[in-house]
Amino acid sequence: MLTRDRPRGTRFLAGLLAGGAVASGLLGLPAYLAGTALAALAPLPVREIAAGLAIAALGVADMADRTPHVWRQVPQSLVRTLPPGRLGLVWGFDLSLLVTTQKSTSLVWAALAGLVCLAPSHAALVLLGATAAGVAAIALRAATWNESQARCDVRRPWFVPMRRTTGAALLVLGMVTFWQGVIP
Repeated sequence: MLTRDRPRGTRFLAGLLAGGAVASGLLGLPAYLAGTALAALAPLPVREIAAGLAIAALGVADMADRTPHVWRQVPQSLVRTLPPGRLGLVWGFDLSLLVTTQKSTSLVWAALAGLVCLAPSHAALVLLGATAAGVAAIALRAATWNESQARCDVRRPWFVPMRRTTGAALLVLGMVTFWQGVIP
């Protein structure tokens, strides 16, 4: 749709952005409330230690190919039943709720842990930014797509190494964050 019918693709992307923005705002609110409550209960070093441990644990999970997620995807049947704008809206909302779909890596969970523990006032803005970046990446990919790429799925051989690399990066980030709380 994005490469073959530009007006339909544009409506889909607009819906994707709008649905994602709504879901990001909705998810940002509990992240803000939980983080604000946590900040009232625990000083910054304790929150840094907690964030570091959570991020490191997510890194280990990725390295072990055990990224936490729900075994569910946005229903493919919607592609055949909804017009492009509404499809984008529903799909964007579902994807941006984060907890309702499969995950390739734990980056999103690590970002949420960091936001809740360290910067709850930025939660909605960061989630909105992630949604906008995702939609921009989809638009860029569609604009640069060619038919020869459709015959070869290049993502599969890179999937496990990508997850393990992400896991290693999260493990390092988690350890650095942890030590920031331990060593003032």
